[in-house]
Amino acid sequence: MSERRYHHGNLRAALLAQAETTLRTSGVDGLSLRELAREVGVSYGSPRRHFEDKAALLDALVEVGLQRLGAELAEAVEPDGRDFVEVLTAVAISYIRFATDSPAMVDLMSRSRYLSQAPAALVEAREASFAPVRDLVERGQAGGELVSGDVRRVGTLIFATLHGLATLANNGMIDPLDDRLIADAIQSLLAGIADTDSR
Repeated sequence: MSERRYHHGNLRAALLAQAETTLRTSGVDGLSLRELAREVGVSYGSPRRHFEDKAALLDALVEVGLQRLGAELAEAVEPDGRDFVEVLTAVAISYIRFATDSPAMVDLMSRSRYLSQAPAALVEAREASFAPVRDLVERGQAGGELVSGDVRRVGTLIFATLHGLATLANNGMIDPLDDRLIADAIQSLLAGIADTDSR
């Protein structure tokens, strides 16, 4: 395979696509720039034109994952006449499907570096990714569906529930994890964080 094929930016995309495939099959430990170069069919030094080292490659992979998740969450909250509970359930299903379809990617995105020590670009990407959920929480609070207070705190409770279900499913502890179970989890969650003063 000729390296000429990857001029004008194509090499970076090819490396990221192959890196994601390797992540799925071999995990983070299976990733190396040298092996990626071999798999893509370019010289060993070529990946360093785009990624200084493995850490930079992982950062780029996390950004890809965040962008994909953000697009799926944004689609789930599209206004189409559904009520708040229906939209929140759609968001839950969307996140859990993403997490169970791409468990290695979610594990990478959940590493402490990306939660507390992420580069500024990734912090911005994470904020953008979860913006649809934050907006939905604000909508729920404004409509009296969710308890008032810190949006991030309420969002964290929702995320913890969804991530927990996805983790249990990925570990084989929930089988099958169907949409009805997810909807039941949302109903139970809302019973605990509903704005009872407005009802």
